[in-house]
Amino acid sequence: MSLPGKIWLYRITHIHNLLYILQNGIYTSTSPHFDPNYKNIGDSSLINYRKGLDACDPPGGKLSEYVPFYLGPRSPMLYQIARGYEDIPKHAQEDIVYLISSVDQVEAHNLSYFFTDGHARSDTSAYYNKKEDFDRLDWDTIYSTHWISDETDLRRKSKKQSELLVKEHLPITAVDYIGVFNKTAEQKVSDLLAEADLNINIRISPAKLFYDHL
Repeated sequence: MSLPGKIWLYRITHIHNLLYILQNGIYTSTSPHFDPNYKNIGDSSLINYRKGLDACDPPGGKLSEYVPFYLGPRSPMLYQIARGYEDIPKHAQEDIVYLISSVDQVEAHNLSYFFTDGHARSDTSAYYNKKEDFDRLDWDTIYSTHWISDETDLRRKSKKQSELLVKEHLPITAVDYIGVFNKTAEQKVSDLLAEADLNINIRISPAKLFYDHL
């Protein structure tokens, strides 16, 4: 697969967090503007580990100063959350929403960012800050539904988790649409959008965004 015509950015969160995000945008966990009632669905040990890692320079700083987005959908982390693997609390996919932005939006909002060719915490991942380097990423793996590492590609799982990291804050105006698992989730998100007085497209897409068979 060649470089996509449009590079989408995918961030998953619990629907509990959505109203605050709609009203304030997405902040890093180290920001004074971070949601005090945020419901974490990820790997807490990983979040703490990333705090001390250096980011690409420029923009510089630590990974904890960045809001991470996956460059492809249906991440291994979502699978772990949906199955409750490796001490990660299980959550129904109906309660998970995608906040989907794009490189076009990030650049239109003049946000600082860098990206990786694998999981940002991995020692084997390279960091990039030039748009022309998107060609260096393995887009076949990023969009693949098969991501288990094996002897044919020892980095496959890491490459599936290639990231783009936005420094400090992504405003809600940079979100292109919200992805949900089913009609029930769509109605909940629609109600929250009305409460926040926002109009963002909602897409139900279990086949492309979620694991429809677990």
